[in-house]
Amino acid sequence: MTYAEWLLLLASAVLTLLTLEVILRVCCPLFPSPYQPDDALLVKLVPHARKSFTRLSVNGGQRIVSQFNSEGFRGEEIRPLDHGQRVIVYGDSNVQAEFSDLPATFSKQLQSRLGAQVEVINAGVVGYGPDQYSLRLPGDLRRLKPNLAITVIFADNDFGDLIRNRIYRLNPRGELELGRYRLAPSMRGQLQSAAHPQGLRRLQLEKYAAKLWSMIRDRWRPQLNPYDADPFNYVDLSLAHDQAAYREYLADKADVSDVDNPFDDYYDADIALQPESPSARYKIALMEQVLIRLRDAAAAAATRFVIVILPSPLDACDHYYFQVNAAKYPQYDRERLSGLVQAMAMRNGIPYLNLMPAFRAGDANRFYFHGGDDHWNDAGQALAAGLLSDMIKNLQLLDYENFNSPAMNGDPRHE
Repeated sequence: MTYAEWLLLLASAVLTLLTLEVILRVCCPLFPSPYQPDDALLVKLVPHARKSFTRLSVNGGQRIVSQFNSEGFRGEEIRPLDHGQRVIVYGDSNVQAEFSDLPATFSKQLQSRLGAQVEVINAGVVGYGPDQYSLRLPGDLRRLKPNLAITVIFADNDFGDLIRNRIYRLNPRGELELGRYRLAPSMRGQLQSAAHPQGLRRLQLEKYAAKLWSMIRDRWRPQLNPYDADPFNYVDLSLAHDQAAYREYLADKADVSDVDNPFDDYYDADIALQPESPSARYKIALMEQVLIRLRDAAAAAATRFVIVILPSPLDACDHYYFQVNAAKYPQYDRERLSGLVQAMAMRNGIPYLNLMPAFRAGDANRFYFHGGDDHWNDAGQALAAGLLSDMIKNLQLLDYENFNSPAMNGDPRHE
């Protein structure tokens, strides 16, 4: 080939790659991670980020794209303060709800039921636990001035988050103390690089090449999924993980505790199966103190506060992808995890909505995704939004023209 032919070939290849890059960016982009490291919260969402999620085929296979506003909340920009009533909803991946189109999320469905006068802010973040909400709440209340703050407690792994995150400990008097903790340096670097890629890593071609290589590697080096072989395996593995995490938590005497993976979540099997074990008793006590801190922070800002208790699908469903071997664990009680949070709310004067009775009455399998995705689905979020909007109106937790009085009257329980 002549020199001119080589140049023509090179120019053609470059043009082809540039065209492919543009097509990928427009038609089916792969986005940088929306999760960046944070000194206090471990992780926080990147403002203006986007994220794609593809449902499992058993759940429909749809591709969902989430968008985050300038404040790092999922959805559109926040309205001016004088627009009307404002509600903020805290939670983990169930509230961020990357698996649902925006109108189908719990926060948006709640807003549609409360009316145009009410704005509902989605403050959910994948992997968050109640400890992280407790750190965010005081500042958010001062800055955003919501009329009502809602915390969704996932009665599946939220107890364990308090151990894995290392944010709090109980002192000898059983009081909450802020620990010294940080993201492990390796995890901090990974999150920073994934959220803010540099150089060639910003290209769609590089992202797709990395994804293709990962698929090829997994194809030739398949990893056994320990949950597929036996529906009981997940619970056994969760129990072992919970016990090991508690031992490491107690043994950690470092000046600053490293958090290796802020997204690591397991079913709180120690509480569900062995409620008198040391790890279960400690996690229960820690959870109650965190809920009290949340309540007190809201009270200090004169903001009403409500807990929504979302049960684990393992507990709510009769036949789920993951299951508990009741014969092996005779102390198991499907009501325990959600019931413990309800009891804490009642003892401490916190209005609550326990979704377990409604989910069970309506065949709970209808309200969760399947195939190993243990989040609530669009129907579960819709049922919860309807029940909570009824509770808000009945207890007059918001003050706008559809309500007769701002006073909170009657029994705060709603089951």
